[in-house]
Amino acid sequence: MATSSKSATAEDERISPPLSNFMTGIEQYARNSQISSSTIPLSDPILDGVVDEGYQTNLDGHGTLSNSGNVRDYQGSPTFMVGKPSRTMLSEVKDGLEVMSRDVKKLVQGIKDLRHLGVEDLLLPLPKIAVVGDQSTGKSSLIEGISGIKVPRDAGCCTRCPLEINLIETPETESVWRCRISLCKKYVYDGTQGNSKRAAATRDRPLGPWSLLSDAIEFEFATITSKTAVPDILYWAQLATLNPGSSPENYLPGANQNTPQTRQVKFSPNVVRLDISGFGLPNLSFYDLPGVINVAEMEEERYLVKLVKNLVKEYIKADNCINLLTLPMTDDAANSSAAGLIKEAGAQGRTVGVLTKPDRVQEGESLEQWISILDGSRFQLGFGYHVIKNNPDPTVNHTTARIEESAFFANTEPYATKLADYKDRFGTLQLQSALSQRLTAQILTSLPRITEQVLTKIASVDFELSALPEPPAGNLPMMISNRLRTFSEELVRHIDGGSQELPFPKTWDTLALEFRRMLAESRPTMILGSTSQTSRQAVSTASQDPFTTDVPATPTPRRRPASAIDAIPLDSSEEDATPCKPAVASHSGKKRPLTSAPQSLSQKRPRLIDIPQYAGDKVIGKRFKLPEIRGIIRDAYIGLPGQIGPKATERMSQLSAQHWDRPLKSFLDQTENLCAELISERLNSIFGPWKQTLLFSQAQEFCGIFLQNAMKDQRDAANRALRLELYKPLTYNHEAMDQAREKATVYLQKKRREFRANEFLDEHEAGTNKPTSGQVRVEKALKVTDAMLGPDPYNQEVNAMGTIRGYYELSYSRFVDDICQGIQGELFVKCRNEISDLLVRKLRIFEPDANEHCALLLAVDPKIEEKRAQLRREMDKLVVAKQWLESLYREDTPNLPSRGRHMMVEDEGEGEAVGEGEEQGDVQGYAHDGSGSVV
Repeated sequence: MATSSKSATAEDERISPPLSNFMTGIEQYARNSQISSSTIPLSDPILDGVVDEGYQTNLDGHGTLSNSGNVRDYQGSPTFMVGKPSRTMLSEVKDGLEVMSRDVKKLVQGIKDLRHLGVEDLLLPLPKIAVVGDQSTGKSSLIEGISGIKVPRDAGCCTRCPLEINLIETPETESVWRCRISLCKKYVYDGTQGNSKRAAATRDRPLGPWSLLSDAIEFEFATITSKTAVPDILYWAQLATLNPGSSPENYLPGANQNTPQTRQVKFSPNVVRLDISGFGLPNLSFYDLPGVINVAEMEEERYLVKLVKNLVKEYIKADNCINLLTLPMTDDAANSSAAGLIKEAGAQGRTVGVLTKPDRVQEGESLEQWISILDGSRFQLGFGYHVIKNNPDPTVNHTTARIEESAFFANTEPYATKLADYKDRFGTLQLQSALSQRLTAQILTSLPRITEQVLTKIASVDFELSALPEPPAGNLPMMISNRLRTFSEELVRHIDGGSQELPFPKTWDTLALEFRRMLAESRPTMILGSTSQTSRQAVSTASQDPFTTDVPATPTPRRRPASAIDAIPLDSSEEDATPCKPAVASHSGKKRPLTSAPQSLSQKRPRLIDIPQYAGDKVIGKRFKLPEIRGIIRDAYIGLPGQIGPKATERMSQLSAQHWDRPLKSFLDQTENLCAELISERLNSIFGPWKQTLLFSQAQEFCGIFLQNAMKDQRDAANRALRLELYKPLTYNHEAMDQAREKATVYLQKKRREFRANEFLDEHEAGTNKPTSGQVRVEKALKVTDAMLGPDPYNQEVNAMGTIRGYYELSYSRFVDDICQGIQGELFVKCRNEISDLLVRKLRIFEPDANEHCALLLAVDPKIEEKRAQLRREMDKLVVAKQWLESLYREDTPNLPSRGRHMMVEDEGEGEAVGEGEEQGDVQGYAHDGSGSVV
């Protein structure tokens, strides 16, 4: 079509010719098809009588057909005899089913295809039949009689959602009966409105928690060729519809063995569709709606009453919907709630009444009511009433049931006598024939309106498309693909590094070395003293010496003696450093300078408040007290004196590494931030010109999700490595372990002896009241012999600590290497190789709708492109509808008049040439160019 307002005006002129010529053709076609014009009502008679809103229930009878052919009595109805089916009866059944011509089949199937295409979603209603009635009025039996299939009779599932049943006759050469069952999702369920008050229907939400989707979703459930399989398959299809929160795949045949047969909702407006084809079927299409209710089973389900009524109203209110109203002859017709809804919608003139359960009607007043209804004295309907009888026995097949029904009306009072004048309205076959004619007449009557609406809608949609700003031009998928390739190459270049302009590897190496430093400086330490007094005389700080600490286990405010030793200086790089005495005050009060004199303990030792367990780059490892080590050894005693049990070593090793989780988390967080910064910088560099588009925001979002998932994998691997380290000490590097243990043990023993020597001098000088300091103190300490000190009571504990310190040196180095190797070999490799492919998939740049989707991604205003995409989808449906309408006037449909072609003026203007494409139904598809015109 033309894309200007001028061409749109010309189109408006072409699509509005007088309808009289077309209607003349319709009347001619009706005569050729033997459809009386009187069957098309010119007015809507009023359904008289008062409708009682009371809720009535009634159960079907349970008559069965015996082997001899006798039909047993149905709750008091007259009995009758039926012999073996005669050739005449079988012929009558066959002739009754073959009620429509080939042209009528084309009409019915064409309307069905348009409905499934979604034309009705564009506010273009199509002709249809809707079966309505109260619960337990024989509606299911009516559906079975018309369609020839059995429906499930489960009370919780049978009529809880609409059924769309399409019957299509196939040639005798294609005699295979086939039924395709599909789930049509037009509404989405809001599960948050669980309670009855929030789920109640309102004016804005007529179906309560159900909201209409912009585009329907269809799910093919099953295709079967056996009628006996229909009830079970249909049961599971309806169960899938009543569980909107579950995947329908869970209910498929062969996959539902472990699927619970529970129901999330009691009713659903979503449709289960049955497309049934076979030889001899009537060409009919109709909806079976849930039965109208007035009373809910439970108080919290009261909202369902209005919800179901609103659903029924939604179908019957359409002017081109033929309503099939079921009324049981066991109840008063005035009590029908469904009849009340039809009257409320003003739809009596296009309604067919179907009276069910005729075998239970009683002589007298009840019979008189139905006679007055049949003769039109009461409760008038535009299309009158039919009476049908179905055998409730599910084992009786369709043909036998129709034979029984025919015999019933031919031989049973009052239908064979008093009501014989209405015999052309008795039986399912007569109803099928009447419905076929009614539906055909309705389609023919609606064709001019459908044609005009389709053409008007095409012009309207095309005008809206032309009014939108031009979409981004060029080969958009290829342009985005090239940018993504550049983005991937940039990531590889920066992650690999190799120059000053590419600092990523160097920056990350700095983080890794800092992680190693944190673990190295948090080695386990040992407090040298064993009592509350001597514990105040521990040596050095963690920052000065990696092997010991001067922080006491239990600080005490008690003032130490003047002769007590302040500290023993330790150098982390020289474990054999010579201890020296602190400076001592002279009589003049001045200190004698000493090159090696340490500061006092109170000055040297950092306060605990200044060194938290973990703060920034400071991490404090485990501090072992000698009595604590002794307790651990005793807990793991193996029964041999002087031996340290492996459980003691295991426990001390675990305590030494228990703080690793915090520096590990810090390292991983910093690594993630570094990667996120790199990805963000590259995105800004490559996609900077489209920062305001959906492309940039989605690429940023997808990259963020990718990095989160990659880091989750990395954290899981790192935490697993940490759990293994904490499980128990293990190494097969025996030589390195022996060397580390020996070095640590020698050093700890040396420092322990120096501490004991100074402790010995403190006690000795306290008794003589002659304290020493400085070099004198150092020289005196060197003269303390092993004999003077005696055996060290904590020698075993010091040796145990040497083993732990030696193993820590191996384990933390191994752990750092494992974590860093995982980041290098997994995280960085993923960032190099997988982000670009992920973006290609997520951004859908090579999907069938790539051009349209890429235009949406690159649009400055995504809402404009969303609107364009929606209009194009509508145009797709409309062009298919137009092609089908055109096909009605071709040579293969001779009964339609040539004058009807005036409604289908071919648009020879720019942009609307119907081309070849993928078939959809009976017509062919088309494609778009970028401007909104049809090509």
